[in-house]
Amino acid sequence: MTATVVSEVNRPYVPTGGAKLTAEIEVEPGRLEEPPTRQIALCIDASGSMAGNDIEQARAGAEWVFGLLNEDDYVSIIAFDNEVTTVLAPTRWGTISRETAVDAVADISAGGGTDMYSGLLEAKASLQDLPTDDNTARRVLLLSDGKDNSHDPEAFGTLAREIDTEGIRIKAAGIGSDYREETIRTLGTVARGEWTHLDAAGDIESFFGDAVEEAGTVVAPDARLELDVADGVEVSEVYRSLPQTQSVNPDWEDNTAVVPLPDLLDRETQRVVLKIHAPANDPQDAVSLADVTLHAGGETTRESITVDYTDDESKLAEHNEQVDVDHRQTVIKTELGKGNVAEAQTQLERMTRIHGEDTEAVQTAERETRIVIEGGRKEQNRATKIVTDEGIQK
Repeated sequence: MTATVVSEVNRPYVPTGGAKLTAEIEVEPGRLEEPPTRQIALCIDASGSMAGNDIEQARAGAEWVFGLLNEDDYVSIIAFDNEVTTVLAPTRWGTISRETAVDAVADISAGGGTDMYSGLLEAKASLQDLPTDDNTARRVLLLSDGKDNSHDPEAFGTLAREIDTEGIRIKAAGIGSDYREETIRTLGTVARGEWTHLDAAGDIESFFGDAVEEAGTVVAPDARLELDVADGVEVSEVYRSLPQTQSVNPDWEDNTAVVPLPDLLDRETQRVVLKIHAPANDPQDAVSLADVTLHAGGETTRESITVDYTDDESKLAEHNEQVDVDHRQTVIKTELGKGNVAEAQTQLERMTRIHGEDTEAVQTAERETRIVIEGGRKEQNRATKIVTDEGIQK
């Protein structure tokens, strides 16, 4: 893997009195050289509400996963209702027959309540002691149609951070209309994975299959950006764009903001957008506001966010509008995904005032906002996507 990092700001020239800028950092991870070893834990809701077609399709989805695994991959299966059952202990796929695995899955039946929290704890335990290196992709694939018996989203946020610390990404799917959306969204966001809505049982197989196939394209697990900011520089409103728009609370170590990234995928550009405050300074060129370091796949790549300080009014008028648009669009999509339509509309009004109602990005944001207002959870989830098959939309 040979990654590249490029940064841009919306205003390359800054007045000597300082200014608040918008910046974006794009990470191109390069090509997949060797497929990663995948460690997959399926965490399946087997409560009473899953009875019938849902649990049947969950079993079928697990069997579909078996057909996607390589010999060196690991798989475990956890089912939860009031209690947690280890259906299949963590197993290297090359050491078990498909028939044995299918027989184990056949024993999953639905009944009882929903102790999702304990199910996730067991899924975490099933992966955390497996051998890993810089080419290991770890996933918990959570499927649930209900609400946990006794834990709120905040508790799940704490658990997701613990899982994330183990280098495990969570792909969380809520099916139907009765699950607690905030819990599913928190798990997918905090653990640098993804959250999604499934309309019906027929979507389960593709949810499991797509997640396992994507894990096979990881070129750099557990990646992160470090922004070593200059004195007086402040960073805020940080968002990442893949696999869906998500807000980020950087971890600060002295003057360094650490921005965790989702696992980087083969030839898929990751984008981070943020606000950065440039303090007052004397007129001078190429002032570094932040030294950016990407840590990924055992390699480091460096870049700088730089500006020129000037009193020249003609230079101060120069503006990279696309950087502003990218940030505003990401904020709107994130709020729509949360169901915060009022905040999304406020951001849309600001975007319209600045960039004009005829701007393509404004019209797209208006359309997506309207779709979310008229739709439901599926539309909220879809609004968080800003990528095409070719990569990030421009």
